[in-house]
Amino acid sequence: MPLFGNRKNLPKPLCDEHGPCKALAAISVFEVRDRLRLLVTPTRGLGPDPMARQIDDELSVVLCVNGGKRGGKTEALSIAEHAADQWSVSRAELWERAFANLATEQLNRQSFNATNGDVLYAVNGTGVWPGAAQALRLETALGVAELPYGALVTLPTSNAFCAAPIRTGSSLNAIRFMIDVSKQLQINDPAPLTSSIFWYRDGWLENLNVGDNGMMRPSARFRDMANGLPVG
Repeated sequence: MPLFGNRKNLPKPLCDEHGPCKALAAISVFEVRDRLRLLVTPTRGLGPDPMARQIDDELSVVLCVNGGKRGGKTEALSIAEHAADQWSVSRAELWERAFANLATEQLNRQSFNATNGDVLYAVNGTGVWPGAAQALRLETALGVAELPYGALVTLPTSNAFCAAPIRTGSSLNAIRFMIDVSKQLQINDPAPLTSSIFWYRDGWLENLNVGDNGMMRPSARFRDMANGLPVG
């Protein structure tokens, strides 16, 4: 079935009177298809019923439409739950399309080799859309075949993330270094995202609850993975 259904008999927008809903109603359904995107943003700034998936208490991934340039900046139009039915498509399909569209964005990727054979990556977006959401498609964003144990990830700004693939037990020593790198990336950003360290696994991010001293309070799932790592 086509993502946005049949051209005929599409319902009218459920909301066209305020904020992003009004702007979305002015965009044709077939144009919206290619402009769906995902955005990592602070949870506290979301509206009452956003199409969002919470990463932790601090951050969420929000379903948006690229609204084009406004005032010299790209406008992200968040999709509210009460307006999502206007395109006659399931929520799951909207999310899948937004995720797939991230592949169209341009990235700058730098890598740094550690003495133990690990690699630290710093990635930022160079196109019109912020790059932090690329951490949700980490294997592709890093250009690696697979991440059997996942990776350590930071999201210092809306346009950048750092990642260290986990290979052995010694890979976890990258946490302190990643904290320092993240702080450096945040220095000139007027609205940094977070200093937290996450575990990327199976397409999602889990907060490891790492303190400034490098100590963490991870989930049982992470502990089980870490206990089974090869010695490095």
